Amino acid sequence: MAVALAGLLIGGAAGVTAWRTSATRSPASADVATPVTARELLAGLPDRLLPPATPTALPTDRAVGRGSLLYQINDPDSFTAASGDLPRLPIYLVTTSGDQFSVGLAATTGEFSQALSPDGRWFAQRRDRQWWIRDLTGITERAVPHGYELRQWSTDGRALLLGQTTGAAQAYTAFTLPGGELRPLALHATSDRRMLAFLDGRELTTVEFTLGPNLQPRRQLTIAIQNVDGRNARSVSIPTTQQVGPGDIRNALVPLIRGGGDPPTVWALVTRQEEAPTGQPKETQAAPPLTLIGVDLRSGQPAGRIDLVAPKGDEGEEFLGLAGTEVLLQRRTADGAELVAADPATGQRRALTSLPDYARVIVPGD
Repeated sequence: MAVALAGLLIGGAAGVTAWRTSATRSPASADVATPVTARELLAGLPDRLLPPATPTALPTDRAVGRGSLLYQINDPDSFTAASGDLPRLPIYLVTTSGDQFSVGLAATTGEFSQALSPDGRWFAQRRDRQWWIRDLTGITERAVPHGYELRQWSTDGRALLLGQTTGAAQAYTAFTLPGGELRPLALHATSDRRMLAFLDGRELTTVEFTLGPNLQPRRQLTIAIQNVDGRNARSVSIPTTQQVGPGDIRNALVPLIRGGGDPPTVWALVTRQEEAPTGQPKETQAAPPLTLIGVDLRSGQPAGRIDLVAPKGDEGEEFLGLAGTEVLLQRRTADGAELVAADPATGQRRALTSLPDYARVIVPGD
């Protein structure tokens, strides 16, 4: 989920009061196995992803199957400089069978109004100042009560973390699926911690996201993991200084961290600080190398490393998210853009589909 949660610390015992939300019942149970690999979740993507010539709205009277991804074409000519308005352009849902459906309009940046659960079963959409959660394997749709905002998917796709602001404070609640119960949690937001993952709806992972003493980059990130009832705290670490061979990252900053996958992992995108050569124009400076460093949240062991193609001209790779054990990247080449899956153990890539120009991709769980 592309939302930067300000950060959470856990304190006290969680409340256990629960109540049901309004819902339209599906005529039949629609339980499906949670996919564990990107192959299962993304196998139905076409060789080339293009918007349908005649878009069909997501039907409300039948199941469409699990979602593979959401995407939008960010037309650079649609921005109105005179008014400063951001364009609202169509977003498309692609299912595991390769079908495409229109799911409304959204701004091309800065707006979060659609999301898919990590298993592709649940589609979240903000309509009329309220969130609705649709079961794509049936027709059930559940309303999240007014005043709650989505913060994080549970890694198993069976719950959502919601936030509710009251004055200067923010309370957090678990919204369980498929029933739609609300369970208040004892969480406290702080400005220097960021939420990384909601593990199986039972544990929360946070990290302090600031520079070290004297504004120096941290040599490692310590990730706090705690049960939602405030007990059984533990921690794992990601080393952000890699010194195992020539050209590896050193003195790394961490501009992006993301958790999820199966088994749950956290990945940090790290890059070294480099001083610009004296007298060299900024536009001619080479982009520093980028590396993804991962850690398994259950075992605390390294989950792998992936060296990304640094942005240069028409080339480069962008970290999108996680699907099962694989890392999803958006890769740009001189010939166009692709969605690729990278194996953390080997770094090998495989292309999933080619993408339209200016595509904005939202992967499950993001």
